[in-house]
Amino acid sequence: MKKKISLLIIIAIILSSLSFIIYKPSPIKIKIGYIPAASYGLLWIAYEKGYFNNEGLEIELKEYPSVAQLAIALYNKEIDGAPLTSVAIAAFIRRIDIVIVAGNSLDGTALISNYKFSKLEDLSGKIIGTVQYVPGDFVFKEVFSKINLNVSLKEYLSPSDALQALESGIVDAALLWEPYASLAEYRNLTIVLWDGQVYPQDYPCCLQVFLSSFVKSNPEAIIKFIRALIKAEKLAYENPSEAFPLVKKYLPAIPPEIVYKSIFYNDPLINRTRNPINAYISKESLISFYSLLVPSLISQYDYSLLISKIDLSYYEKAINSLRAEGISLPSKYLR
Repeated sequence: MKKKISLLIIIAIILSSLSFIIYKPSPIKIKIGYIPAASYGLLWIAYEKGYFNNEGLEIELKEYPSVAQLAIALYNKEIDGAPLTSVAIAAFIRRIDIVIVAGNSLDGTALISNYKFSKLEDLSGKIIGTVQYVPGDFVFKEVFSKINLNVSLKEYLSPSDALQALESGIVDAALLWEPYASLAEYRNLTIVLWDGQVYPQDYPCCLQVFLSSFVKSNPEAIIKFIRALIKAEKLAYENPSEAFPLVKKYLPAIPPEIVYKSIFYNDPLINRTRNPINAYISKESLISFYSLLVPSLISQYDYSLLISKIDLSYYEKAINSLRAEGISLPSKYLR
């Protein structure tokens, strides 16, 4: 009798195990685009540490050479989502049906020159190189406008092009995002001002977006994706020595000290890291930033359309679920 009971218990355990294997859901496949810039560090950390896999997501990363091409990839539905610069989102908002679900990085642009000057007014009559679809450029342009600074702006497709133009003397100064601002400093150019010194609040460098059709079909996947990003942020700033090589892997051409300085180094001039990588998002600060783009880049209609594309319900559910699990969150999320 005892042998029969033991056999039944063994059979029950085997059947239970088989049932788990049979009914275990398949991972949700997501194609995510990125460009090789420091502000995409969260994505790489979450991918390399297996945070996406732990959430039941199978992520395929696809690299693109520029912000514009990343936006085009979304338009062509080559990818399901991407951390996209806030300005590119604005520029393409009529063409791409997307939802803004979370942050990805903040700030991260500096005014670089090959000489030191004492005040912004000294730039009067100079040529400044800028990069297409860079949020920090609009912050500086707002400052230039307020002081009636007469400068000529020359736009480039990539920060490396703008940096090369500065080094070759084609422009007198350049607005560069990370890691190119720190790279310029490494090459003995001068960081004159950081965005944090001229703009009183954090603004979105990149925002996490997904195609509306994907969000509608996979709402739980969006929550899980954001959870993975927040876990990556915790690792980045609680254990930078572990997170750093995961980021450096995706920026092979950039010296390691520059990669570290871009997103892990706390710069005393601005009392924060130069390009903070985090999933934090504030609708109020996003609305405030987007108002800077009207009417120079977008119309009032585009502005209203942009605001309607912000859906933070997935973000809030991700935060609440992490809290419920007893996971301590970075201080920003407690506000």
